[in-house]
Amino acid sequence: MSYCKIECYFKSMESLEFTSLPSMFFANCDRTDFKGWYHRKDGEWVHYSKETLKRNTKALALALNSLGLKEKESVGIIAPSSPNWIIADIAVQLNHARVVPLFPNISSENFAYQSIDSNIKILIINSFEELDEPLFGILENFTKIICIDNDSFLPDNGIYWDELLIRGYAALADQVRAKWIDNQLSTINPDDIFSIIYTSGSTGCPKGVELTHRNMLVQIQNIKPMFRFDNKKDTCLTILPVAHVLERMAVYFYTFSGVTIYFGDNPKNLSHILREVRPTIMIVVPRILERLYESMTTASDRAKGIKRFLIKQAIKIAKIKDPNRRFEPLHWVFNRLVYKQMREAVGGNFRMIISGSSALNKSILRFLLNIGLPVFEGYGMTECSPVVSANCKQAIRPGSIGKPLAHLDVRIGECNEIQIRGESVFKGYHNRPDLNAKNFTPDGFYHSGDQGYFDKDGFLYFTGRIKELLKTSTGKYVSPNPIELEITRHPLVEQALVIANDRKFASAIIWLNPVGARRMLKPQNEDYDVENALKSPLILNSINRHIEHINKKLNHWEQIRKWTLVGDELTIESGLLTPTLKIRRTVAEKRYAKQIEAMYN
Repeated sequence: MSYCKIECYFKSMESLEFTSLPSMFFANCDRTDFKGWYHRKDGEWVHYSKETLKRNTKALALALNSLGLKEKESVGIIAPSSPNWIIADIAVQLNHARVVPLFPNISSENFAYQSIDSNIKILIINSFEELDEPLFGILENFTKIICIDNDSFLPDNGIYWDELLIRGYAALADQVRAKWIDNQLSTINPDDIFSIIYTSGSTGCPKGVELTHRNMLVQIQNIKPMFRFDNKKDTCLTILPVAHVLERMAVYFYTFSGVTIYFGDNPKNLSHILREVRPTIMIVVPRILERLYESMTTASDRAKGIKRFLIKQAIKIAKIKDPNRRFEPLHWVFNRLVYKQMREAVGGNFRMIISGSSALNKSILRFLLNIGLPVFEGYGMTECSPVVSANCKQAIRPGSIGKPLAHLDVRIGECNEIQIRGESVFKGYHNRPDLNAKNFTPDGFYHSGDQGYFDKDGFLYFTGRIKELLKTSTGKYVSPNPIELEITRHPLVEQALVIANDRKFASAIIWLNPVGARRMLKPQNEDYDVENALKSPLILNSINRHIEHINKKLNHWEQIRKWTLVGDELTIESGLLTPTLKIRRTVAEKRYAKQIEAMYN
């Protein structure tokens, strides 16, 4: 085994600045320099002052208590990101209960399983109409359903958010009831579970990750030296669902830092939001950066003459230049005439864009760094609250997933597995002693199931998933993740899925990128149509040359012998993507079973 540190030992328990997330939240509300939060609703930004945040949270906590919420019970939240989501999160924690984040497009089977397994008594939703119809029949099982949207249909066991707050305000006016809040706050133990987060990744049955206040607080304290915020200058944009642990942790880190947070309404409105807010900090998943990259590189299509030539040359240089090399005179010209306008199109104010959840295409990362967007890749998982390692301004190596957080011991074990130990690592899965017994080594390291290695300077690199190793019928192993990443580097490719399990050779399902296809077909005066694009010799030959180039770098049993191009849109709603925009391997293999079989017949 190799370690990222010369010596590895059990660290003494870290001293906490706050004993719970609610105590940190209220301390931020009491800061004189805290400006509050904003939420985009119907195209307008609604301000939540620090007084509103504090008062509404306490009122909701009292109201939930009046509904009969008990210690160690759970409250499910299935709503878009907003200040109300965090208000509900803290209010539940004040009741010594747990929050279970849920997603609107969750299957009815998983929804029922998670609700029963975590003992959800109260469900908070944005509106009844936003839920998928298969969930309707399960709603009657909850003691109470709280609807944030006052225009929502209200089920028999429902109550509107505002009505509940009015009850809470009345209780808050009672000094005896108000003191209950102080007592609840002071009696939260750092090792109490504040949330159960269900995760299955791209495969498998949902597993409830139990996270404690200590898990999150220790992580936040150790991220602070890596990412220093200025609450007078920095504005943070939240565009991912806070139901996702990375964004939820980010919001609490922003809270710890006292900065202003803007909660966007929909990722589809990102281009407008970026120009409105001009944020300095944002956390994203690679797919969002891929969309930004596409919008920037298509700018040359609308230009003419010398301007078109200049933009194309600037884009070409940004794609291939090593971002670690010194800038040449030509770069300064491109920066003034092209790159600056690209940065302005995304707000022009970024100090940090932090990318997580999965690996970012290397050529896109290189392009973004070269045009002056400071992108920092990191690595983590829900079980680690979630960050394990990250690049930052003080220590960055493009292509790596950064150095591990200071409080963590990280080593490379058998099968090149990344193994983690530390105070932000969870203690186990909810109601799953069978899994807990085998997910930790005898000396307390968590089996991540991910493969990687350290370079000589201590930067960590991700190379694939052990659980996703595919075994061919000839007994050879294929790691699909690196191959899929290489395939998606082509501008005509949206996503790729390598097939090899129990097969005599490796193949791939490839999703067409409609933006790249339009750009390629437009000069030939071909009208863009998905079906025509899938049959276009220009497109097929271009992808085939790309596959042949990739195959030259692979072992013969890893090489993609056949591939199929599909034009379906990849969305969370279709069930093909997880909430963090990763391909659901099992679902995709079932969906495209006929195409897969055709490649082997």
